[in-house]
Amino acid sequence: MNNIQLLVFDIDGTLVDVSKQTVEDSAVRAINIARDKGYHILIATGRSFFFIHQDVRERINTEFYVTVNGACLTNHDGDIIETHQFSQKTLEKLITYCKKHKYPLGVKYDDHIGVYGDYDYFVNTYAGYSHTAAKYLVDDNENKSYLTSIPLGVYAFAPLSNLDIIKEEFLDLHFTPAEFEAFEATLKGVNKTKTIDEVIKNLDLTWDNVAAFGDGHNDIEMLEKAKIGVAMGNSSDTVKNIADYVTDTVLNDGIEKALKHLKFI
Repeated sequence: MNNIQLLVFDIDGTLVDVSKQTVEDSAVRAINIARDKGYHILIATGRSFFFIHQDVRERINTEFYVTVNGACLTNHDGDIIETHQFSQKTLEKLITYCKKHKYPLGVKYDDHIGVYGDYDYFVNTYAGYSHTAAKYLVDDNENKSYLTSIPLGVYAFAPLSNLDIIKEEFLDLHFTPAEFEAFEATLKGVNKTKTIDEVIKNLDLTWDNVAAFGDGHNDIEMLEKAKIGVAMGNSSDTVKNIADYVTDTVLNDGIEKALKHLKFI
């Protein structure tokens, strides 16, 4: 394991359980020990920067944030370094499609999420709490200005049994299944690994120097590409089956146990 120099962590289901808004104390302790031993720390999440838990930003001292499933790279303070955006035309087509099928939709911009459809359901299910950066969008002149920003990603609640049909309608997008019968979408070719690549190059490393920790479908590419891919005990069987090592659940000190098992701490 001596060749590993960068530790990459997902947030939801990895650092933070879906029932909470705080990182497990054991994970904070273990990651701090790893950092003190010289490992670089990176957060890679499907969340936009402004939706990242305050506790994560305060207690996990990451050098960069890979956000919106790789569509955006920011520094520690949230300043944008690069983005991978999809077109306004594609966004408007996707909004029209989701409105037709009554799929609540959240558009991820650089400073807010624009929600179409059932706002209360979207915010309560997606975030679990009200958030000032979640804006309710309707088709009138006052709110149309939100559509002048180029979208980074989309999160929509739709039956996953329909996902293959949806993919055929939007060949320029990359789709990932999400929890609660939902999907995430980014520009075709964009996932967490695309932007982690930029961080790796910045640090003058390769994927052979990376250990990645995750639990969801949007973590699969980075778990496969990393030298060591660690799946949380609360992951689906699909994620566990592609991992090099399966640790305990997030609530049962899975991060700390994995870092100890792999002799990073």
